[in-house]
Amino acid sequence: MTLTAERQAPTSRTRAHPPRSEPSVPRPRARTELVDRPTERLEAEVIDLAGRLSVGTYELLVLVGEIDARGSFATWGALTCAAWLADVCGIEVCTARTQVRVARAMREFGGLDASMESGDISYAKARVLAACLTHDNAEALLSIAERTPAGKLGAAIAAWSQRNEDADQIRRRQHASRSVTWRTEPSGTVMVSARLTPEAAGALCAAVDAEVTRNRAPAGASLAQQRADALVRLITGGGAGVSAEVVVHVTAEGNRLTDGTPLSDHAITQLLPEAFVSLLIHDTQRQPIDASPRRRHPTRRQRRVLDELQHECAHPGCHAQAFLQYDHIEPYEPHGPTTLANLQRLCGPHNRAKEADRRGTR
Repeated sequence: MTLTAERQAPTSRTRAHPPRSEPSVPRPRARTELVDRPTERLEAEVIDLAGRLSVGTYELLVLVGEIDARGSFATWGALTCAAWLADVCGIEVCTARTQVRVARAMREFGGLDASMESGDISYAKARVLAACLTHDNAEALLSIAERTPAGKLGAAIAAWSQRNEDADQIRRRQHASRSVTWRTEPSGTVMVSARLTPEAAGALCAAVDAEVTRNRAPAGASLAQQRADALVRLITGGGAGVSAEVVVHVTAEGNRLTDGTPLSDHAITQLLPEAFVSLLIHDTQRQPIDASPRRRHPTRRQRRVLDELQHECAHPGCHAQAFLQYDHIEPYEPHGPTTLANLQRLCGPHNRAKEADRRGTR
């Protein structure tokens, strides 16, 4: 069973759908045309197309920077330029964030803009530079970038920082950039990425490798696979040490985690021996049973139902999915009921903006 939620109607200050350009169509090519073409010609075409792609990327970033500066993305209900860009271009939000970050750096640092326009610095290098440039180091880092391959630029900048910046400043920056993210891959596995300070990363890697050496490797397992198993054992205590709730949605289309990651019946069977099973009851129309409207805050069952109904912020044009808040569509005071029909999920900024509009404080 698939549950869907209706969106709010667009307000007078938002537009429902961002504009989309007509897709460009590649020129048709016959397979025999490529087979018969000399290698030198193919190589020349690759170089030519790569150059045009670089020019097109530069032009795109210039336009993105202008849209970001104007703030026009907000008229579509998007919280950020990156959210709008991801929607209109059909790309991941993390990719759009990087593009916006580079576009802002181009506007702030004329040297970066000029180097990208001339082709001396590629977009791949600019992605690395955007997070590092300041008005004090821009000239030095741009010079390093022009003579360093993209794959080695990060290490080259880190080495320059160690020689030229204050150690406490470097430490504060490293601490501020720490993060852990994860996403579902097409294979059904989950990719976990961590950015840690050097000392934390060193301790983690040493602990993982020590755990690998303490356990006999499964037949045919690579080192990377052994490290993955070791990391899970260290975090979960072998599987029995996790007390956090893991919610599994069982629908007609199959089983999945809250973020959409599919889960096989076999995987659920592995969880059951140590699991506490909580049921979500449906009525005769296969709709989840609602809870009492006399409560101000939604019950845990209501929250689970809303999580299933609304995967994104209910504000038009906003696609935020993390840390959504539960909001009364009709305010609880004076008489908004705490029922599913009167509840929605909003991201923090849009929830606060709605409250400010209601109180007339914005």
